Amino acid sequence: MDLSGKQRVKFVIDLWKINFQAEFSVLLEVFRKYLISVELIEVNNVVSMIYTFKNPKGDYLNYIGQPPLLSYQQPKTINGFNWPINFLDFYAKVHNGWYEVVSHSLGLMSIEEVFLLSKKEWGILEDISIDFSLEKVLAVFSNSAGGYLCWNFNSSPPSGLVWWDDEEPDFVDFWDILDEWSAMGIQDY
Repeated sequence: MDLSGKQRVKFVIDLWKINFQAEFSVLLEVFRKYLISVELIEVNNVVSMIYTFKNPKGDYLNYIGQPPLLSYQQPKTINGFNWPINFLDFYAKVHNGWYEVVSHSLGLMSIEEVFLLSKKEWGILEDISIDFSLEKVLAVFSNSAGGYLCWNFNSSPPSGLVWWDDEEPDFVDFWDILDEWSAMGIQDY
């Protein structure tokens, strides 16, 4: 099936909408306004999708969407944690990572790039007090300005947490922040 440029854009918006209308309502509106093309590209022998946006400032931004995970590639757990089903669904139905090309941020990291906060050095730990273990917090999104959206597995079910490299962390609604930060990456940068 060979789709024209406008048909590819509509197809991609529909794919996201069918699977994640509730989770990405703000981002889907940004797609409708600013997504101008979707193309296939080969990077390191992997065919991925390039999304091109023309933001309100008139700047062009490119996001790459890596191929979704096939069923045999889908992990049952990540670092020993059972992920929320709808979160893993994104990786199986849409992309194994979707982010701005230049900064390699402002979208979800690929499964291979997700990391435990405990695996990095954080100078901020001397200045804040936390009552949870960094061994149970996984970063899945970078805002490219020192903020990481994370799944906090210190609670059950897991909750959202924004980890800052220079201030106190914030407990958040995971999907609301993911939607807002993803949309802001296109509209405001």
